[in-house]
Amino acid sequence: MIDEESSKRITALRFLLIVFVVFLHVTPDSARFELSEPLVFVWIKSAFLAICNSAVPLFFLFAGYLQFSKNDAYAVLLKKRVKSLLVPYILWTVICFCFYLVLQALPQFSSYLKSEDVIRNWRGIDYLNAFFYHNPKDSLHQPLVGQYWFVRELMILIVVSPILTLLARKMKSATLLFIAANYIIGFPLGFLVSTLSLFFYMAGFYFAEHKISFFALADKIKWKEYALLFMLIMAAKIKTQIHFHGLDTILSCLIMLKLSKQIVNSEKFWKCAKYLAGFSFFLYSIHWPFIVNPLKAVCLKLIPTYSIYSVAQFIVPGVLCVAIGTGLGIALKRICPPLFALLNGGR
Repeated sequence: MIDEESSKRITALRFLLIVFVVFLHVTPDSARFELSEPLVFVWIKSAFLAICNSAVPLFFLFAGYLQFSKNDAYAVLLKKRVKSLLVPYILWTVICFCFYLVLQALPQFSSYLKSEDVIRNWRGIDYLNAFFYHNPKDSLHQPLVGQYWFVRELMILIVVSPILTLLARKMKSATLLFIAANYIIGFPLGFLVSTLSLFFYMAGFYFAEHKISFFALADKIKWKEYALLFMLIMAAKIKTQIHFHGLDTILSCLIMLKLSKQIVNSEKFWKCAKYLAGFSFFLYSIHWPFIVNPLKAVCLKLIPTYSIYSVAQFIVPGVLCVAIGTGLGIALKRICPPLFALLNGGR
């Protein structure tokens, strides 16, 4: 079972991490849109996005940890995940399909669609790929609802979790070394799961199996030590253009795990985080492409792309997307709770 403090600290981070996901998706491509950003903003944005990159790894970590801590029977686990993952996965894909269908029928918006999103050009296999592997040329192997690659990979990991746990228990050292090396070096695993998802999901298993608190580990490091390590890594990345694969992500995750204690200890922040946590999955589902893409297009039309104005190309769509997506979730829950529950996976 999950202790109360860990449960509260996971809840405290749920909405904030989804906000991070939104900002990762609103970041405009500087080369493509010819943004002229002040150097100081480039540094600040790089540091902020490095922290944002902790979102998906932490969700895989939490998913693995909660699953293996609760230790539900396999049939019970699958039944729960059908409701919380598979049903919304199908529904949001169908909604996205309808969204693109409407856009392609409107000349003023159809030009914004990528070629693979123009449904009238689809063949039989494309309809199936919408759920699993939308664009064959996309190395990220995203479904039609791009951010749902996380949900797809999590469902795959859950289905094969009995095999993974058997290997982890029977061949402890070998399995642990393979998962770690796979994450650091990046052995090809095909399009089923990424090295990141396997590493953090199984990290959740090891923490649960050995009853080790990742929050306690994060709390042992002082804030000034985090700040020093983070600044050193960011300076090295900017100076050398080398991405320290794994190290910067793990450090960002530890920082967020430690921050969760500050949120829980503040009555005001905890109350707000607890309420908004109920809308985190809805915001995650609706933000892209339904809100992010139109907002980015509007901002590029209305806001200059040079000097300090370029900052707005990052901040404005991110803030508006979070506000609109969350507002729609709150409104839908009040107007039609059953539909909200269905789209939100029963959360």
